[in-house]
Amino acid sequence: MNKSKLKFAAIISGIMLSTSTAFAALDDVKQLKMISYNAYNGMQLDQSEGKQKFIQWAKAQDADIIAWQEMNFFTREKLEKFAASYGHKYAVLLKESPDDAAFFPVAITSKYPIIHVNKVIDNMWHGALYADIGKYHFVVTHMNPFWTAKRIDEINLIIDSIKYSHDPNGKWIIAGDLNSFSPADKTEYDKSNLLEDIKEKQKKRPILENLVDGQLSYTVQQNLLDAGFIDVLKLKNKNFVATAPTKVFYDQASTPLRYDYIYISPMLKNDVMDVKVLKDEFTDNYSDHYPVQMIIKNN
Repeated sequence: MNKSKLKFAAIISGIMLSTSTAFAALDDVKQLKMISYNAYNGMQLDQSEGKQKFIQWAKAQDADIIAWQEMNFFTREKLEKFAASYGHKYAVLLKESPDDAAFFPVAITSKYPIIHVNKVIDNMWHGALYADIGKYHFVVTHMNPFWTAKRIDEINLIIDSIKYSHDPNGKWIIAGDLNSFSPADKTEYDKSNLLEDIKEKQKKRPILENLVDGQLSYTVQQNLLDAGFIDVLKLKNKNFVATAPTKVFYDQASTPLRYDYIYISPMLKNDVMDVKVLKDEFTDNYSDHYPVQMIIKNN
């Protein structure tokens, strides 16, 4: 065999080896770490070029997958570069409008290929990003912050999209800022000033309709639970753990809230190893929400 043929064969072998390694990598991992994080208005509190503070934090977490919310001012190219900086070769942004401060896109980044992407913005306030990573189906969303009725419509859309999908009984993970209350936290909210806080806010901003008949609504979360989805934080932590506000934004809310969730389908219940709200010096000060982390067995 001449040199040119040997060189060609070596290149082909290298490509095949690289490709087979890339696609086998996810199956070789024994567990997966996922984080869902509302990063506050395009990571506004990180003024460094390229968001280096967030990059350093993400590197330290070494998550396999991160679901981001409020990725304002990001473009596809910026997101891909940002994700690559903390070791994620794959990144998908729901929508982009670099100059619109009220756009609030969600995104997902991963060490492993992100496939079967579906970007849904119709009939939703911020939208929902559907994507598969290996055998897992992800839905990343950020629900309407103003009107309970609209949030109910949005969650019903997500539930139906899964129900009538090609794999309704598969491994589904729903993550994001759902801007709504869980019935599992009702006892905590009943003894707090939350209802009075919301009533006062609605007096100041008549556009808000976050109560139903003057009371807190748990319908969004209840619909998810009735559809069989599992609130993983409650699966592993029976006590109330707030995800907002953070220390830097404490003056924005007088009552601790849980707005940030990861829900899973029943098939994944026995695979959940650990769930926590990540509270550290960085997350105290760089967003108004704390991130939620889940670790699952990769079966």
